[in-house]
Amino acid sequence: EEERRKAATLSVAKRRFQDMIDELFSYTRKKIDRKRNDIAFYQDGELLFPYKLSSGEKQMLVILLTVLVQDNSHCVLFMDEPEASLHIEWQQKLIAMIRELNPNVQIILTTHSPAVIMEGWLDAVTEVSDISTEADGFKAAPVH
Repeated sequence: EEERRKAATLSVAKRRFQDMIDELFSYTRKKIDRKRNDIAFYQDGELLFPYKLSSGEKQMLVILLTVLVQDNSHCVLFMDEPEASLHIEWQQKLIAMIRELNPNVQIILTTHSPAVIMEGWLDAVTEVSDISTEADGFKAAPVH
């Protein structure tokens, strides 16, 4: 009975991850095949593997999988311009989705997209120019 409770608890995050991906990919009618041990999708009855996804879909899959496998541990997630290839709606949801999968993650990212921080994260932004120093005549480029 204890093992069943543990299994059910562990599967909650996995199901939430699958639900997130299904929701994100719904506009192309892709759904995760939840019966497989690897990651594959169905689109209009056809089985698709991740290499067939768009670059934005692959990007979201990698980011959210990375967060999922951390098992709610306290960790730091570094991302360099994660918005590349992402739809504007996905950019807006990115941080909230990451935090939903693991509320213990600290996110450090660079971005040129205001959409990434629009959903209530503006007060958590630090401009690079505010924390950098000039060295040997070089000045850090301002981040916008």
